[in-house]
Amino acid sequence: MTSPLGGYFFSLSLLASSIGSALAQDTQAAPANQEKKSDETMVVTATRYSQDTDKIPGSINVISNEEIKQQTTVSDDLTSVIANLVPGMTPSRQKLSNQGENLRGRTALIMVDGVPQNNPLRNGNRYGYTVDPSMVERIEVVQGASAVQGMGATGGIINYVTKSAKPGDHWKQTIGTRVTSNLKEDGTGGKVYYNLSQYDENYDLFIGGSWEQQGLYYDGNGNPIGMNPIQGETQDSNASNFLAKGGYNFDEGRQRVSFSASRYKLTGNNNYVAVKGDHVNGIPGTVVPGTPTGAPVSNYVEAYNFQYDNYDFLGGELAFQMFMQDYQAVFGEANWWATPDQQKDQGAIDSSKKGFKLSYVRTDVLGSDDSWVVGLDGIEDSTQQALIQSGRGVTPPMQYQSLSPFLQGDFLITDALRLSGGVRLENTKVKVADGQTLWGYGNAGHRQVDIIGGEQNFTQDVYNLGAVYDFTPSISSFVGFSQGFGLPDIGRVLRGNWIGGPSDAPVGGAPIDFNTMPAVKPVVTDNYEVGLSYKDEKWYVGGSTYTSIAKDGANLSLNSGGTYDVTRQRTDIKGYELTASYSLTQSIQLQSMYSHVEGQVDTTGNGAVDSDMDLKNLSPDRLFLAINQTVSDALSFRVQYNHMFSRIKEKNGAGAEQKFDGYGLLDIAVHYDIGRYGRVNAGIENLMNEQYINYFSQIRNHSAYYFSGRGRTFSLNYEVDF
Repeated sequence: MTSPLGGYFFSLSLLASSIGSALAQDTQAAPANQEKKSDETMVVTATRYSQDTDKIPGSINVISNEEIKQQTTVSDDLTSVIANLVPGMTPSRQKLSNQGENLRGRTALIMVDGVPQNNPLRNGNRYGYTVDPSMVERIEVVQGASAVQGMGATGGIINYVTKSAKPGDHWKQTIGTRVTSNLKEDGTGGKVYYNLSQYDENYDLFIGGSWEQQGLYYDGNGNPIGMNPIQGETQDSNASNFLAKGGYNFDEGRQRVSFSASRYKLTGNNNYVAVKGDHVNGIPGTVVPGTPTGAPVSNYVEAYNFQYDNYDFLGGELAFQMFMQDYQAVFGEANWWATPDQQKDQGAIDSSKKGFKLSYVRTDVLGSDDSWVVGLDGIEDSTQQALIQSGRGVTPPMQYQSLSPFLQGDFLITDALRLSGGVRLENTKVKVADGQTLWGYGNAGHRQVDIIGGEQNFTQDVYNLGAVYDFTPSISSFVGFSQGFGLPDIGRVLRGNWIGGPSDAPVGGAPIDFNTMPAVKPVVTDNYEVGLSYKDEKWYVGGSTYTSIAKDGANLSLNSGGTYDVTRQRTDIKGYELTASYSLTQSIQLQSMYSHVEGQVDTTGNGAVDSDMDLKNLSPDRLFLAINQTVSDALSFRVQYNHMFSRIKEKNGAGAEQKFDGYGLLDIAVHYDIGRYGRVNAGIENLMNEQYINYFSQIRNHSAYYFSGRGRTFSLNYEVDF
C-alpha cells in the first residue's frame, strides 16, 4: 500500500502546469454547436471531450438510434442489443442478472449519461437493467481497459446516452406501444411509452415515460423457460421508467445549465414457481403456476444529474457535472442460514452514490489540431448487503471514496500521424465497519466469525498512450496502450466462505480482518491493441488484435459448494475482432463480424499462467451476419444471423472441465413508415425456432442455472408523432 500524499502533489502539479499552459494561449473557443454535439460520430466516453471515432487509438462502437430501434424490434433488451452488435461481448442471459456477461473477458463500466451504474463494493450483477430502451438515444462502447473514466473499466465502457430534445422539436409528442408474444396464452407482453420534447435557442425539455409487462418465455420445444428465483427474471415482470431532462442556455449561448431526473423499477409478478432442471441429463428447468415465498424480486434505481457548461471560459470549455443515485436490488429467497434456526431469507443490496466530474477542454493550444482536457472526478459510494427478513447484515456497511485528477490530449505530428496520451491518478479509500458473518458463512472452517473493520487507502497512476496513422485517405491504423483500474468484489470477500447448513463446524474462530486482507487490493489491467481498417464509398473492413494482462487479477472461481469465490491470480486475455460492411447497391447493405477471445490464469502463484480461464469469464467465438434492404422510402427490413461456436475448457490438458455446444439464431425486423399516421416495426426473434441451452447455463454446470434460450417470438411496435 502506498501513501496517497505524494500522488496528490504529483497530480496537482500536472493540473497546474496544464491549466497554466492553456491560459497562456489566446485562442477563443466558439459557443457550443448543439447539432454538432448530437452528431453520432462524436463521442466523449473515450476521451472526455468530443472526438471523432476515427481519431481515437482503440476500438470504439457507437450504436446509433436507428440501430437500437432495429435491434429492439427483435428483442426489447439492451443487453441483447450490445451482445449482438459489439464484438467480444458475451451473449445475453435473457435474465435480470447479468452475471457472466462481460466485455473481452473483463468487467465493463456501465454508465447512463456518464453516471456509473456499477457498484464498486458489492457486485450484485444487476446493473444491466437501470434504464428502458425507449429512453436511450445511442450507446457508446469503448472496448478494452480504459483509464479516462476510472471506477472499474477493466474490460471497457458502455455509456447509455438518453434522449434529449432536438432542433425542430416544438412540443413534439410521441406515443408508442409494443406487443410481444410467442403465441402462448401466458406468453404475451405489452409496453406503452410516451415522449414530449421542446427545443428552442434558449431552452430545451424532454419528458419520457414507459410501462411494460412481460409474459412467460417459451423455448424452441414449446416449454416454459425456467426461472432463477434467487437472481431474478425479466419474464413475468412489470417495469416502469420515468425520465425528465431540461436545459437553459444563457449569455448568448455561451453558458448552459441542465438537469435530469430518472426513476427505473422492475418487479417480478410472482406468478410461477421454478422447477429445477438437470444439467447432467440435459433437461432444462421450467416453471409451474404458483406463488413463490417471500417478497418479489426487484430492481430500483433513482438518479439525479446536474450539469453546468461554459463554452467560452478562458478560451476553452468548462464542464461541471454533479450526480446522485440510489439503488436497491432485492433477491429471492435462498439458503442463507442467518442463524442455526433460520435457513431461508432474502438478500438485498442497497447502494447510494454521489459524485462530481469537473473538466476543462482546450483546443489548438499547440496549433496542431490538438485537444486537451484536464479534470477532477470524485465519487462516494455507500453499500451494504443485508437480509430483509432477519435484518442481519451479509456484509458490514462499506464506503468507497475516490478523488482522481486526470490529463488527456491528442495532437497531429504530421498530416497522417496523430498521437494521444493521458494519465489519471486514482486515489481510493475503502472503509468497512465492524461486523460478523452469517452462521452459514465463516473463515478457516469456523462459523459466524467476527469482521474487523477499518480503512485501506490505495493510490495508482494509470496511463494511456496511442497513435493513429493514415496510410491513405482509405487505409488507417492505430496502436494503443491503456490501463484500467478496478476493485475486486470486496463485499463477497468480507461475507466469508460458504459453510452451509447443520454440521459439526464450531461457532466463532479466526476473524476476518479487513485491514490485512490482500484480496481487496485494486486490479490494474494493461491493455495492448493494434488495429487496421479500410473504407471507401462501398466498403468498410476493420480488424484489431489485443492482449489484456492483469498481474494480480480478481477472478470468480467456482468452489465445491456451488458458489463463486474471489481468487487473486494473474490473468492473461488475448483475442481479435473483425468487422466488415459492404453496400451492394444503394438499397442493400451487408454486414459481418467475427470475434475470438481466450484467457489463461496462474493457478500456482509463480507469476506465469498455466491453466485455461473459467469460461464464465469469457465469451464464445462468434460470427454475426446481417443484411439491410431499403425497399422504398417507406419499407425496409433487416435479417441477421448470430452463430456461437462450440468450446471446451481444459485444465493442464487433463480432460474437459467445461463444454459449450454452439448454436445459431436467425432474426428478422421489418420497418414501415406510414407518414403522418405513424411507424410500424415488426420483428421475429429466433425465426427458425432453434432449441438451445444458453451459453451461461451450459458452462455454469449447475441444475439451478440450467435454462433454455427463447424460442420463436413475435413483436409488433407502433408509434406516432403529433
